[in-house]
Amino acid sequence: METKKEKVPQLLSVIKLKRNRIKSLSPGWKGASFVLVLAVLFLFLIQAHYLLWERGFIDFAVGSILFIVVVVLLCGFITLLVHGIKKMPSRYLWLFLSSFVLLYICFVGPLYVSSAVVLFIIVGLSIWGAVLYKFIQGSYKNTTMLKKIVASGSFVSMTVALGFAWFWVVNEGESEVAGVTLKELKNSPRYDEGLLKSPIAKGRYQVSTITYGSKNSYRKEFKQHNSLLTRTVDGSSFLEKWSSLRSKTVGFGPEAMPLNGSVWYPEGEGPFPLVVIVHGNHMMTSYSDPGYDYLGELLASRGYIFVSIDENFLNASPYNDMFMISALENENPARGWLILEHIRTWKEWNADKKNPFYQKVNMDQIALIGHSRGGEAIAIATAFNKLNNFPDNGNIKFDYNFHIRTLISIAGTNGQYKASGKTIPLENVNFLALHGAHDMDVNTFASASQYNRVSFTNKEDFMTASVYIYGANHGQFNRRWSRGDGVGMGNQLFNLKQLMSRADQETIAKVFISAFLDGTLKNEKEYENIFRDIGYAKEWLPDTIYISNYKDSNTNFISTYDEDIDLLSTTIPGGKLNGKNLQVWKEEKVKMKYGVDEYSAVRLGWNGSKNSDTTSYTVVLPDEGITFTENSSIVFSMADSSERKTTSYHKDLIDLTVKVEDKNGNKASLPLSHISKLVPMIEGKLLKWPFENLGETKEPVFQNYSFELTDFKQVNSHFNPLALQKISFEFDLTEKGTILMNDIGIRN
Repeated sequence: METKKEKVPQLLSVIKLKRNRIKSLSPGWKGASFVLVLAVLFLFLIQAHYLLWERGFIDFAVGSILFIVVVVLLCGFITLLVHGIKKMPSRYLWLFLSSFVLLYICFVGPLYVSSAVVLFIIVGLSIWGAVLYKFIQGSYKNTTMLKKIVASGSFVSMTVALGFAWFWVVNEGESEVAGVTLKELKNSPRYDEGLLKSPIAKGRYQVSTITYGSKNSYRKEFKQHNSLLTRTVDGSSFLEKWSSLRSKTVGFGPEAMPLNGSVWYPEGEGPFPLVVIVHGNHMMTSYSDPGYDYLGELLASRGYIFVSIDENFLNASPYNDMFMISALENENPARGWLILEHIRTWKEWNADKKNPFYQKVNMDQIALIGHSRGGEAIAIATAFNKLNNFPDNGNIKFDYNFHIRTLISIAGTNGQYKASGKTIPLENVNFLALHGAHDMDVNTFASASQYNRVSFTNKEDFMTASVYIYGANHGQFNRRWSRGDGVGMGNQLFNLKQLMSRADQETIAKVFISAFLDGTLKNEKEYENIFRDIGYAKEWLPDTIYISNYKDSNTNFISTYDEDIDLLSTTIPGGKLNGKNLQVWKEEKVKMKYGVDEYSAVRLGWNGSKNSDTTSYTVVLPDEGITFTENSSIVFSMADSSERKTTSYHKDLIDLTVKVEDKNGNKASLPLSHISKLVPMIEGKLLKWPFENLGETKEPVFQNYSFELTDFKQVNSHFNPLALQKISFEFDLTEKGTILMNDIGIRN
């Protein structure tokens, strides 16, 4: 029997024999491999720098090497599996697969685009490297002239192709179709009356700053000599998969989360309304909360205590989450809950005579602002604020009941968290949603859903509004986030040239946020005009396309299209809806870029070239349930839904006639353009050529309209606004089109 000592030399001999049988790579494959290795490592280290450098050099080096080793080993295993059917050397196949994974991490984005770009890079570099290496090795010296010409032509062609690819990657893209601007749409003299003061003018207060944090805060800015001290809070019941690496990085676990915040406040007696802003999901160690200082400086000067809170320790971290294999889960409700714990702290300070904010905070006037995932967190916080228990665990008690009056969602997400499986409803709160048409992260108008889930049940004044902004992206609302919304080099897949400047996007945020806060927290009702009709803000806004929607608690809605399946019935019983000569007439849930939303509208389509008769849609008001005054207005929301390719926003504007009739048969008409024509769907071509038309590039966004009944009285003096009976929409000014309409009502 052989001993173990005798077996070892035999095993080594077998391994050596097997190794000697491995065929060496030909010069072409060697060149392809050599160039591909260098290029992939270079690109991957750039991306690793973006993801890991802020953690320090050691974490950057360890994380990069570890990830490369894992990918290479995994792809080596896959290579062994396909070894039997290989058409290329196994070592190159191994390298090909490893390169694909590493480059995909570099150019992470839409699956089909990232895959196409990565494959082009790998194949292009491989061909270029193979031909170059064979030239260097002299492989073409003794070949025919035809082969030399083909090889030279291939090398030159691939050099040009790779040069073009590099230019494509570093280039910002192309500008989009020029849009019809706000000043072109809103050119009525009534906007020039100068009744409103600028909402972005610096206020009368001097601004001071301070920070606060817990003793175990992982960031020095919250532990300054004058920083206020806060307690830690236990959020472990809300979270899953908080890794030990995450605890090591931040210095605490989910059971001891800090309450950290940066404060901009006015120097004065007060009390001042409290405004809390929370960031969204970004790299955990690339801190997002300082990025709203431009809002803090403005709002504090105008008499608000502005707080940007730190929830970065809940954000994504490829290093701490084992390259997202074990990512932190269920952090959305924790984000909302943390906001309430911050407000609890402010309530305690406001009652503490030893605290510098003693009786300086108006706890009856609280506003929450959230960006991205924070936009959903503020809705979660507001819902939790009125509950006694956590919806997903009744053993967790709530006792908040703060006076949260106003919410502002900036590029907010929606539906990532569902309480007891349901989306978040909100009651009796003011709500504003801002969203960029060129958002490359939340690239559908997600917070429009939350806008439509706000209801009013009491007699107080509340309003909801939304503004969709041509040329605005996701990140430029935060000064710490980049111009691109992707991850590192993944940004280079997107058409960045079409974006407005960061300064313009910040101006837009300041105008709408400041005006909304003044209107809802300081009772300066004149600022509501900006949201009823955005033309009143054109003096302060960058001149681009805006689509704005609005509704308030003073509106009696005749038809919201959510009540039943009867096309003729109205939301208020007793009314009637009639269509005449319409090509399309149906009620439906609104289809957005990525699925069907929760709210409904009526779809109306017409084509005057195929029908010479009058095409109309008429609302017959019920005899009871609606009251009118001399100052009443007809309101409705409308969105373009035409299936046409937008080649000119000017050419594709929709106009129609709005006609009213009283109980005595007196009629009056005004064109839709009396307020403004309807803008076609904004086509946000987010990706560069040749991918710009792939996927969904546009979706219907609703524009609100408000026609004062006195305006119709001026058209026909016999028309009696107090006896309004019918509202008709006649499709006679644009030959053909399709629209969605909802929220038809009377505002007093």
